[in-house]
Amino acid sequence: MLPSVRVWPEALILKGRSFLKYARCECIRLCHTTVVALAVVLFALSSTTAFSSEQESVRSVDLKSVYIFNFIRFTDWPEQASQPDASGLRLNVLYDQRLHDRLQGIADKPAGQQLGLSLQSCKETECIRNSSVLYIGEPERGHFDPLLKLVEGYPVLTISDVPGFAERGGMIEIKYHNEKLTFIVNLQAVKRSGLYISAQLLQLGEIVGRDHE
Repeated sequence: MLPSVRVWPEALILKGRSFLKYARCECIRLCHTTVVALAVVLFALSSTTAFSSEQESVRSVDLKSVYIFNFIRFTDWPEQASQPDASGLRLNVLYDQRLHDRLQGIADKPAGQQLGLSLQSCKETECIRNSSVLYIGEPERGHFDPLLKLVEGYPVLTISDVPGFAERGGMIEIKYHNEKLTFIVNLQAVKRSGLYISAQLLQLGEIVGRDHE
């Protein structure tokens, strides 16, 4: 069970789209708060209904971008890999330009600048392996295995919303479940890469690939 969160008390009296508009703004403003507080608001957002397909698409990109930003915030890279050339954390987004643009907006904000987060979209082998984070978009559904092979053994956090991504060796899979956005973490894949994901984040998602599995 998620712990209680003492933020946004006025949100309790807001309903429907008013709550969505309020929480969306607050979600971006509070990117520097704890992941627990953020996740509670995101899950509340993802259960709101009565949206057009275009609104739903925009909302999905908004939520995914904030999820990805917090995945990065609560992941530790090996010291030698975190800033090999003082360029900070490099987020490589493939096959999803809208998400790339939304994440660029987050990277330009103070919270993103504090992480030294930079966006790129490159498909060359060396560039992919030198990424800190690799997001693989929907067009690669069923064809992402070669990309995972490229970064096998490298400290690259792999993320996608393609179904089955975590079961097939990806590290974090974003998915919809019961009309809510949630995520799956492949713990073995994370450990093999030398990365460490905070227990605060892990307790909010589904875990596959535990040591005893």
